[in-house]
Amino acid sequence: MSRAGRVDLYPHQLDEILRGEESRRFFGAVGREVRDRARANAKTAVSFSGTVGTRRRDSSGRFKASVADPSEAIISVPGEDSESLYVDVGYSKHHPGFYLWWWEVGTVNHAARPHLRPALLPRG
Repeated sequence: MSRAGRVDLYPHQLDEILRGEESRRFFGAVGREVRDRARANAKTAVSFSGTVGTRRRDSSGRFKASVADPSEAIISVPGEDSESLYVDVGYSKHHPGFYLWWWEVGTVNHAARPHLRPALLPRG
């Protein structure tokens, strides 16, 4: 019997492929795509009126414009552990828009308005 067209993959070879530079770029691109979809979802699910472009006082009492887009709190961070490559897509606690997490899961006072979870669904 002919072995033409057959490919044998061994675990250590597959591991090498999945940890290679091409895979890192792919995982990074997928993470950015999910992040961008989550940001777009957040802009439609949550009203940002009053947060973008509002005027606040700095420490000396002068007004300064705030231009922080809350959806920019959604980030993607690629990484690697002992098992595989991965991408964490979530919220930066250091961004003023971190409150979006509460919109994602909801509270006793308002229902959840998911924007990150739908970004994980495949496009149909």
